[in-house]
Amino acid sequence: MPRSSDLAARGRLRRLTLTVLPPLLVVAVPMITVSWYGDRLPDRAYVDSWSALPQDAPSWEGWLSQQWMSLVVFEAALIFPFLCYRRLPQLQRGVVALAFFVGVSRATAVVLSVAALAGQPGPVPSPPWHRAVEIAVTVAAVAVGYLAAGPVPKPPEAKVAPPVHAPAMALGPTQRALFVTSAWSRPRLVAAAVLGTLTVLSTFAGSETWQGPVLLGAWTLFELAQARTRLQIDDAGITVRAAWLPALHRTLPYRLIRFAQASTGRPPGRYRLHDGDDGWGITSGRGPALVARLSDDRQFVYSTRGAETAAALVNGWLSRQRQGETA
Repeated sequence: MPRSSDLAARGRLRRLTLTVLPPLLVVAVPMITVSWYGDRLPDRAYVDSWSALPQDAPSWEGWLSQQWMSLVVFEAALIFPFLCYRRLPQLQRGVVALAFFVGVSRATAVVLSVAALAGQPGPVPSPPWHRAVEIAVTVAAVAVGYLAAGPVPKPPEAKVAPPVHAPAMALGPTQRALFVTSAWSRPRLVAAAVLGTLTVLSTFAGSETWQGPVLLGAWTLFELAQARTRLQIDDAGITVRAAWLPALHRTLPYRLIRFAQASTGRPPGRYRLHDGDDGWGITSGRGPALVARLSDDRQFVYSTRGAETAAALVNGWLSRQRQGETA
């Protein structure tokens, strides 16, 4: 059985390369665009928000030098989380998509803005179709980046029956496992409220760009979706759904579960709907929690008062499926 570290290493260099390369467009595209239009451009770089204060606009050389600082910031903001998620291919794939978002979106905005200035003596307003083109190209770039990151390696399957000390419920040949509960997460509510406030402020404060509010809005929805969740255990496995965003759900199939147990307190680590080094799941306080040991050496955690019953149901199903297999 391959180790989880071996699985995480597959395709990591490819994903890291795809994370580093797109932000280079932040510098390369402005340099190429300014060189292409040359003397047709006005004396100053009326790009970004400088159209509102044309007297403060930098020279083209000064504006190009600013792009290098932007590049450093973007690279650091992308490489740091990538390294933090070095064991998590799925999240690395998301970082790659974000890198394409940053690089292509910025490059598209620069090309459109600089092209509009060609032959003009000063700043010009951006036509409405510029925004539509930016959004369309960016969405396409994110999709390309996500696909270019490659498939995520599949974790190994667990085939051994739960240990004898694990709680288990005896299930007959025709009986099905069914357990439903829900949980609230106050930290997620607070985070969503703060991010939502920032999203509203950035949207109605006259921001010149749309990328920031979009990213903040997506982050707000992601946190809000985890504020209240619903857990269901059935013959498909363990499924967690976001109550306020039903499309956001994850199913943990039985083939990836070694065994389950009930924890009397909150297990150490951070658990959300997306993957983490410790695993994934939802914790809402210090109470009991269902803990499923996974085949990739991590765990799934969900806070519920019925943790003992839930663990017994999962182990009962696993025991019936794997009865007779070698321990």
